[in-house]
Amino acid sequence: MASEGTIRAIERMFRIAEFLGTRGPVGLSAIASSLQLPKSTVYRHLRTLEGQGYVVENEEKYTLSLRFLDLGERARGQHSEHQLAAEKVGELADRTAERAQFMIEEHGRAVYVHQQMGANAVRADTYPGKRVPIHTSAAGLAILSHYPPHRIDAIIDRHGLEAMTSRSITDPETLHDRLQRTRERGYSINDQGVIEGLRAIGAPVVGPEDTVVGGLSISGPINRMAGQRLGEELPSLLLGATNELELNITYQ
Repeated sequence: MASEGTIRAIERMFRIAEFLGTRGPVGLSAIASSLQLPKSTVYRHLRTLEGQGYVVENEEKYTLSLRFLDLGERARGQHSEHQLAAEKVGELADRTAERAQFMIEEHGRAVYVHQQMGANAVRADTYPGKRVPIHTSAAGLAILSHYPPHRIDAIIDRHGLEAMTSRSITDPETLHDRLQRTRERGYSINDQGVIEGLRAIGAPVVGPEDTVVGGLSISGPINRMAGQRLGEELPSLLLGATNELELNITYQ
């Protein structure tokens, strides 16, 4: 059902595009059945998307075209601070040999903007553009820690506290307690909140006028993200990179 003040046909078109992004290549009948839409409606939308270059049809199977990749790169390039973050993500990945990422908050979700794999990094189903519940990631927790309570509560009201794993935070009071600890030490710790067996630390990146630009984080398997390395070495590297990035953003 369309939200008030929106155009139903466009909402349907984006539902189809998002479905193709998770399932393509897929046929007309499967799309219509999965989305519970008439085949004639789905067909018209697919033909429109194909005509504009956003969908490719091959042997009656449909996939998204790489035109979406072009739009994504253009969106990422519109923010100079995001480009500055890419350098620090690479440095952290090289120095820690783990996976490093820069994320932002958009519409109450955490979005991967840049990601770099270190020499020993564990691969996971994450990539630039992917969105996850903001409270389940270290960078997301770091971002939230710099938000006022009313903004945090608005995100909870909109999205709830979805559990990605058995260790995800699902209680608002627990979340606020975790955010307070993050503020006190300057960085967050996410213990398997988004992927079982993966632990991460994150720090907020703050720009001019105390605005949150995003969050930097380092993630790795729990056996390596432990002890002195988790408590001292990695936080020192992360906070140092964050400080340098904030200076670069302020005086670019």
